[in-house]
Amino acid sequence: MGRPATTTAILLCTALLGSACTSEPSVPASHDPVHIGFLAPLSGPAASVGTDIKRGAELAVDIVNGHHPSIPLPLGPGSGLTRLHHAKIKLMAADTSGPLARGADHITRLVSTKNVVAVAGGYESVVTKAASARAEELEIPYVNGNSSASSLTERGLDWFFRTGPSDLSYGRVVFSLLKERQSKGTAVKRIAVLHTDDQYGNDGSAMIKRLASHIDGQVVADIKVRAQSTDLSSHAQAVIASEPDVVLTLLYTAPALALDASFDRLTYRPPALIAFGAGYTDPVFLKKSERAEGVCSRFAWSSDLAQRNPTAKAVADLYQQTYKAPMNDDAARAFTAVMTVAQAINEARSPTPTDIRSALVNIDIPGRDTIMPWDGVKFDDNHQNTGARGVIEQIQDGRYRLVYPFDVARAQLQWPMSDSGG
Repeated sequence: MGRPATTTAILLCTALLGSACTSEPSVPASHDPVHIGFLAPLSGPAASVGTDIKRGAELAVDIVNGHHPSIPLPLGPGSGLTRLHHAKIKLMAADTSGPLARGADHITRLVSTKNVVAVAGGYESVVTKAASARAEELEIPYVNGNSSASSLTERGLDWFFRTGPSDLSYGRVVFSLLKERQSKGTAVKRIAVLHTDDQYGNDGSAMIKRLASHIDGQVVADIKVRAQSTDLSSHAQAVIASEPDVVLTLLYTAPALALDASFDRLTYRPPALIAFGAGYTDPVFLKKSERAEGVCSRFAWSSDLAQRNPTAKAVADLYQQTYKAPMNDDAARAFTAVMTVAQAINEARSPTPTDIRSALVNIDIPGRDTIMPWDGVKFDDNHQNTGARGVIEQIQDGRYRLVYPFDVARAQLQWPMSDSGG
């Protein structure tokens, strides 16, 4: 499982010319701050999402460090890592926008020059794939909450963990909804898929094709787009020509807005559009879209459910107070990933990467000790959280409302999306 320390040293030395080379990453003394690396797209087209992700991570660190002792979470009431001499956590953020290799390069730099003992964060699955491969080489635990491509936890990595749902988990929720609509007589068999031509989109498209059999469905259009496309006119025309019952998308913010604009120009509105997160959960989409009403998306966190969970509500209220903006799904997933890292370090009673990894393997956080509507955080043999699950929300009156599962819904699903009724 482990890579020899000499290999780690070579990787660090070749990646960072002029830096001091040691046989293994430096481990801080127990009384020093514990450095956690954090990856997010802090500039470029995904900067708004990156800002939310970073804010969620920072809020988790502030709670662990004792700045908000009233928050009823593990490590909340205390000050620092209570089983590690109350050491504080310091977040070392790095911007992953730009070349796809940048995430991997940041892992090397954070380990070599910032003495990080674990890494969290990441957004685009293709960036997380490269970054986690580098963390594997350097034997540094990497806990991701915001990248959903199912294949990320199917590579047999020893040092990568995902707290959030995979797209397969989300897909099961989406197809459960479609099956329920089908039982009511709604046509759902003809599926058009628009997806980015990358890890996230291609994995998601393959997953949709596998799950389509659950409704005896057929993918009548499988349309790839560039990750940051801003003109989807021809793609929209291909969707219309396929005459779908439902459109499923895996798109980042720019193409999500471009598809919205193209449908508008073509005066077309699909019976239903369900997004696998990404650009449709970006607050920028809600602000700029002219035809967002009725769009559905999968989520791992729900502001509607948070109102029924005192801990989640306390954290969401604190987020609003701190950043003058509502907490959203991206921030909540990053918050949970960082809290999981902190609890693992605390359980390990050690800032050593090997000990932290062992603690992550054995961690078992009940759902009541998180802000998520999950069973908790517990990793399977692939290091996928078995307690994570998704819900579906729909944009109604300008904001997302929880519409599925029906037994916890806070609003009635509008289908078709152009109707005012459910």
